[in-house]
Amino acid sequence: MPADEVLRRGRDGTTVDLVFEPGGGSWPAAALLVLRTLAVLLAVGVVFLPVGMLLVEVAVIVGATFVGAVTVCAALWVSAVLLLWPFVAAGELQSVRRVQFAPARNPTELRFVRGARADDWAPISGLRRIQLDESVEEPYEGDPEPAARTLAITVVTSTGGEGPHSAPKGTGADALQRSLEDLLGPAGVAVVRRTERRVRRKPGPSSGGGWVYGGSGSANSGGGFSGGG
Repeated sequence: MPADEVLRRGRDGTTVDLVFEPGGGSWPAAALLVLRTLAVLLAVGVVFLPVGMLLVEVAVIVGATFVGAVTVCAALWVSAVLLLWPFVAAGELQSVRRVQFAPARNPTELRFVRGARADDWAPISGLRRIQLDESVEEPYEGDPEPAARTLAITVVTSTGGEGPHSAPKGTGADALQRSLEDLLGPAGVAVVRRTERRVRRKPGPSSGGGWVYGGSGSANSGGGFSGGG
């Protein structure tokens, strides 16, 4: 995924948004998140359908009617979903969906946008760093599969941290780092990148090599460091 889909202009063009999850920031968006949470819980319940069928069979064997057994299992399933729904939905509404920087050019403020609302604007001086943690699983010799990469983003402020949040699969770490440095470098905010590498294990008893640790860079320096694993 291109880095400009993770770090992109806001809808009104006055902000730059570091996007972790789409949506959020308003009550209509919050309503959609709540409904989506319910749909996900119902879908998860379908995964356990074989277990429910087994319970129905056992109940019929011990003397219950088929209709009665199905009714009880369905009632238990719906009750479990309704019991979990408020807690899961509350977590979704409180989760940070994106970080907004304003103005779009040389930002001086930032705020966290959650599922149901946006926090108050705060000075960008409270932002300590943006941390990019990249994990690379490299193919072993003769492995036809390409290297697998994952990227996690953590926003560290003077009052704590937000994350890590997993970037969408395929996000370009190099391009994202450069974009963040261009955006936040003038404000003196560091962009730190840590890369961890390992060789994918071969199938069978033999295994690949160990871990190799990569370097990092910041908004105020072009260099990095590396160390042997």
